[in-house]
Amino acid sequence: MLTVCYRNLLLYFRNKSEVFFSLLAALISFILYVAFLQDTIGGDWKNLPGHAEFLDLWLIGGTLGITAITTTLSSLSQKVEDYEKSTENDFLLTGISRFSLNFGYVLSAAVIGFIMQIVVFLVMFLYFHFVDDLSISFSKLGFLIILMLLGSLLNAVVNAVIMRFVYNRNTLSAVSTVIGTVSGFLVGAYIPLGILPSFAQFLVKLTPGAYVSSLYRQVLLDDNLKNFFQFFLNVNNLLKRWVFS
Repeated sequence: MLTVCYRNLLLYFRNKSEVFFSLLAALISFILYVAFLQDTIGGDWKNLPGHAEFLDLWLIGGTLGITAITTTLSSLSQKVEDYEKSTENDFLLTGISRFSLNFGYVLSAAVIGFIMQIVVFLVMFLYFHFVDDLSISFSKLGFLIILMLLGSLLNAVVNAVIMRFVYNRNTLSAVSTVIGTVSGFLVGAYIPLGILPSFAQFLVKLTPGAYVSSLYRQVLLDDNLKNFFQFFLNVNNLLKRWVFS
C-alpha cells in the first residue's frame, strides 16, 4: 500500500505538466480576482472597514477548496491509466489485496491534495501579505492545516468513487474538464452560491467542496466576520434611532 502511494507520488510530481494543469482551476480563480475582480468588488466595498482583508481571505478559502478537488482528481487519474494498461493486474500478482491497492491510490491523492493546498496557500498568502498587508494568526494556521488534511482525504474518497466509473483516458479527460470547470462554482469562488438558481444550489449542496471551502472561510474569517457585520449592525441601529427619534 505504501509502495503504491510512494510510486504515485513520484509519477505525479515528475510530470510537471500534470502538476500545472491540476492547479489550473485554482490559478484561474486567483488570477481572475487579482486582475479583474479585486478592483471591481473592492471599489464597491471601499467604504467598509477591513474590506480588502475580508475579500482576500474569502478568496483563499475558495481557492483552497478548488485545489483540494482538482489535485486529488488529477492524482487519481493514475488509477485509470493503470487499469487501461493492465498495470493493476501486475500489482495484484505481487500478492497485494485489491483493497490495499485502492487505498494506496486514495492515500497518495490525499497526500498530493494536502501538499498542493499548502503550496497554493503560501503563494496567495505571501502575495496578499505584501500587497494588502494580510496577516493570519498561528492558531488559525493550525486549524487550517487540520482542515487541509480532512479536505484532501474527503475529496480523495469522493473522487475515487467517481473514478470507479471511468475506464479509459477519453472519459477521464472529459470528467476532468467538467470537474475543473465547475469546481470554482461549487465552492463559490466565482459567484456567491446564493445567487445561483435553486436547482444549482441543490446540486452544490450534494458536493463536499462547498462545505470544505465553507469551513476554510469560517476559520480564516472568524474575527473578520464579527467585525465586518458588526459595522452593518451599528449602521442599522443608527438608522433606527434616526427614523424613530
